[in-house]
Amino acid sequence: MIIDNTMRKYKMVSIGMVGIIVFVFICCSVIMLPSVLQAEDYNNDRTRYLLLDSRIIEETENVHLTVGVVHKDLNNPLFSEDKEWEPRFDNPYCSIIYDDEEQIYKCWYSIFIKVGPEGDAIGEGIPSDKRAWTKWEEGYRDYGVCYATSKDGIHWDKPELGVIEFNGSKKNNIVIVFDHGVTVMKDLHETDPKKRYKAFHPESENSAVWFSPDGIHWSEAIDVGPIDNGDTNNNMWWDADLGKYVCITRHWGGEKTTGLYGSMGHRHVSRVESEDFLHWSEPEIIIQGLDLRRQIHDMPVVKYAGVYIGMVGLFDIEASRQWCELAWSPDSKEWHRIQPGTALIPNGPEMGDYDWGCVFAAKPLFGKDKIRIYYGANDGRFMGWRNGYLALAWLRPDGFAGYEQIAGGSNKTGTIITKPIKVITDRLCISADVVPSGYVKVIALSPWNKKLAEGRLITKTVTDAGINWKNGFTLKKLKGKNIRLKFELRDSKLYSFSFK
Repeated sequence: MIIDNTMRKYKMVSIGMVGIIVFVFICCSVIMLPSVLQAEDYNNDRTRYLLLDSRIIEETENVHLTVGVVHKDLNNPLFSEDKEWEPRFDNPYCSIIYDDEEQIYKCWYSIFIKVGPEGDAIGEGIPSDKRAWTKWEEGYRDYGVCYATSKDGIHWDKPELGVIEFNGSKKNNIVIVFDHGVTVMKDLHETDPKKRYKAFHPESENSAVWFSPDGIHWSEAIDVGPIDNGDTNNNMWWDADLGKYVCITRHWGGEKTTGLYGSMGHRHVSRVESEDFLHWSEPEIIIQGLDLRRQIHDMPVVKYAGVYIGMVGLFDIEASRQWCELAWSPDSKEWHRIQPGTALIPNGPEMGDYDWGCVFAAKPLFGKDKIRIYYGANDGRFMGWRNGYLALAWLRPDGFAGYEQIAGGSNKTGTIITKPIKVITDRLCISADVVPSGYVKVIALSPWNKKLAEGRLITKTVTDAGINWKNGFTLKKLKGKNIRLKFELRDSKLYSFSFK
């Protein structure tokens, strides 16, 4: 009996200990969960989140992601091919920056500086007002990069620089003579003042780089070997997170297509990188069209708010027209298209309009009140000799894409719930478009979806508007911790949230 009682007590103690251990394990697991969530790559001390970043979205109801609405500037076109050395802008590829040091806009545009017929090639030499309606064949071409400046981004000057001789005179704004598609950047990372500006042209045979102290006077071209088929709207940047230069260019390959230029296959966008701007990686295809008809011709990229934004140059080879769509990436390698088939910058409505035929976007520029997207524009078909222009479109701040309701009505709302987000400051802000009948409601949740607080309704269009919490709630005690955010939308479009 003594032995039985002892064993019985031992079993009870053992069962109790197991229960305690299980309880402690469960509690520890729950307590540790936020730390695990903090390790997610989307949640690394970011202060601004674009809703187009699908990594932060847990679930949605009655909403969909749509591209933003661009507004084309009323001053368009901003300039055209009006110099002797500008017989053809096609295609007008532009590298444009706002120089904070000099307080001016700077534009390097890659164009043809000489054109003419070869044999009986029709098209080279016809009057500009007839080009958009004329069947065209290629003749000979010489290529160049020209330079323009602007104080307000609207009115542009083409200065006589005295750098490159053209028809016996240096009174022009040509700065580089090379193949079509040279891209230019101002490199604030560079410590050598003689290399402050960099230019690059990747090509399957003769790729080249240049260096300059001022963006006007350039070194001789330096051969960096074969890279890819870079006769396109190339672009590049210094990526501080990677510690490398990155260039987005073009690759030809795969299944051949019919029509002009189809014998080389079809167009993909490729990516190369370099630590020193001289030795470049092998090209890697990063994005391609959904079918052979609508091919991706080019994709200028800008890094913003923890993501990479791609301005997809979508070329319809049957219609022979190009427009700009939208994509995003977490790392500049894996890309996600937003509303494929829907233009971010659409063509003009009528043939002969300055941008009816083609849109070649430059990198977006970010201002306090708008996002500027300059673009090369053409009034005729891609595979034709058309007139070329510089044009400007703009978006509201953070307005690349946002969530809006699928179905409306007085009893219909849309809902977005985020994954756990680290609280950086005690002030949460949102950017949204709201019509008079609409609102945005923000609710703070724990990582386990327990309601913490509710914000007062946002009932008008706002940019970085702070949330006023009900019942005196504040985020101060939650700094460094994770919360979820629930957004309820009615007749509104939500673009971003931020900690300020």
